[in-house]
Amino acid sequence: MSAKGGGNTVLTKDLILCRLTSGRLNPRFISDDDPEWLDIAARLVDAYDDKQHLLRSEIEEMTSQVVAGTRNLKLAKGLLKVIDDQAEFSSPMDLDYEASRLDLFRASAEILRQRPGLDEASFQEELRRRTADNPLSGKSIFADLPDNDRLVKLDFITPRQVLQRYNCALVQGLLLRASEMQLTVKDGDPAKLRRVFKYLKFFRLLAKITATRGGMEDVDELSISIDGPASLFDQSKRYGFQLACFFPAVCGLDKWRIRACVEWRDAKRFLVLDETSGLVSHYRNFSAYVPEEIQMFHGYFQEKVQEWRILATTPFVRGHGNEVIFPDFSFENSDRGTVVHLELFHRWHSRPLISRLEWMSKHPEVPLIIGVDRSLLKDQEIQDALDRSEQFASRGFLFKDYPTVERTLKCLNGFKTESSQLDLV
Repeated sequence: MSAKGGGNTVLTKDLILCRLTSGRLNPRFISDDDPEWLDIAARLVDAYDDKQHLLRSEIEEMTSQVVAGTRNLKLAKGLLKVIDDQAEFSSPMDLDYEASRLDLFRASAEILRQRPGLDEASFQEELRRRTADNPLSGKSIFADLPDNDRLVKLDFITPRQVLQRYNCALVQGLLLRASEMQLTVKDGDPAKLRRVFKYLKFFRLLAKITATRGGMEDVDELSISIDGPASLFDQSKRYGFQLACFFPAVCGLDKWRIRACVEWRDAKRFLVLDETSGLVSHYRNFSAYVPEEIQMFHGYFQEKVQEWRILATTPFVRGHGNEVIFPDFSFENSDRGTVVHLELFHRWHSRPLISRLEWMSKHPEVPLIIGVDRSLLKDQEIQDALDRSEQFASRGFLFKDYPTVERTLKCLNGFKTESSQLDLV
């Protein structure tokens, strides 16, 4: 078994380096071509030699010497965290180590009482005989301690990438405490915009998207308002981490600007950044960041369903006013050519859900179905809104954590029948 960091580094508050100027946060980025810090990063990476399979304690001994010799301990510790989060270590077996150790200690004490003066070799042989059924017999009895985790591998990362990820991790650490984030995107490449929206959806963020320039088929400027964890009544560290994980996707755009309100030193501060900050996204292979449940949904849908297929490209849908709806999935019926979009509402999406239900009642011609996480039913206002909604009764379904193919297909087939009756296709 092995334990691995998620590949995304979010610096903890004690490692964040930033200046405060007139209520504005200025992260203290480091140049990714700084020779001194490139050398330090290289020495830290070298300590994680996965060919030697060193113990964590051995790696910490080497890296602590490197960190101690730097002129900025906080920065060095931040670089070390970036590297360590890319490392995969062995994890202990799934057993009760404390109970197994206690049995070994008791057996050892009994042998020493019964046979005092026994030499070491004879003692070990007798202990192995008496504890043959003990899962720790002949193994490291302290393998469950973190210091004894053994390095399995280190995901490839260059010293320059360490510095680039550190800069991004500074911002991610601040976004953990954001109450809101305004993102303005100016990019003429629709594929890049869709890619960013997919990250928004996959990290289940609460966002309102408005087109400020361009038509629905050629959107090239968008305003995206994203709620942060500090703004939610049901605050969640997980939601804050998801917002932080989303940020690197923004850095992959050509032109962007964020303005976030962040709780810092017991007051609200503002973080303003754009593409001139030089931040580099480490998101390369999009599929590597797609949650497992989505991959499973895709695979199972393709395997079990013949009359519908999931479209590779999800189009934008015009919502109320200039609002843009970016569905989680778009499906095409193989017989009729009907395209139906699916939008999912997770535990933090109560406000946009009510708005969407109202909008759907006024626009039944839009081929949209919705899925609602059962956790939202704890809110009586949500429960009442769903009970009243004729649109949800025919075009919606409930799910827990993630929708099933069966519920999705039932809703799609129901919409196909309804569409035919309304002569919409």
